[in-house]
Amino acid sequence: MADDNRAKILDLAIAAIDASGESAVRVNHICDEAGVTPPVLYYHFGNRDGLVIAAQIERYSRRTEADIAAIARAVARCESSDDLRQALRITWTRSLAERSESRWRRTNVLGSAYARPELEAAVADAQDKIIEGLVEILEPCRAKGWLRPEIDLASTIAWHHSLLIGRVHIEHGSRLGNADEWDRLTLQALQHAFFDS
Repeated sequence: MADDNRAKILDLAIAAIDASGESAVRVNHICDEAGVTPPVLYYHFGNRDGLVIAAQIERYSRRTEADIAAIARAVARCESSDDLRQALRITWTRSLAERSESRWRRTNVLGSAYARPELEAAVADAQDKIIEGLVEILEPCRAKGWLRPEIDLASTIAWHHSLLIGRVHIEHGSRLGNADEWDRLTLQALQHAFFDS
């Protein structure tokens, strides 16, 4: 029951931030919606800011475990470098096409982390988990010679992740530029970074 309450409170805080920003996270309103008392919220999150930070981190990393598991399944089916190239290209193409909301959320969380050391540290931890998970999946492929032999997987994956998040500039910020050209350049750069010497 305690985990259910925590999840309900967290989901309500995420929905409030998604709809109207952090200022929409109101303890009494969220407690009413969750059917709990404020002490229950404080038990799980310490205070309102603890709830906001937990919600922001969840906004940043939601779907990550499922995405990493899907990549692991795709890579596990690969029997050659060509199979891996195809599997990663499909993954990258889907990420570009289907993750606009996720990218926008992550950019929003990064902005919120400015001058908030606790949130900044939590974002760094979440980012490290993403990179570590992908390194663990791809390291056996590198060892088999399916990736560039000199590749620094952690650095390349961090760059790859930031490149994908950066697509938000085409999706939300700039009236200049073409999303299809962004995608073509991104796929070309990723192909080179992971496979071509």
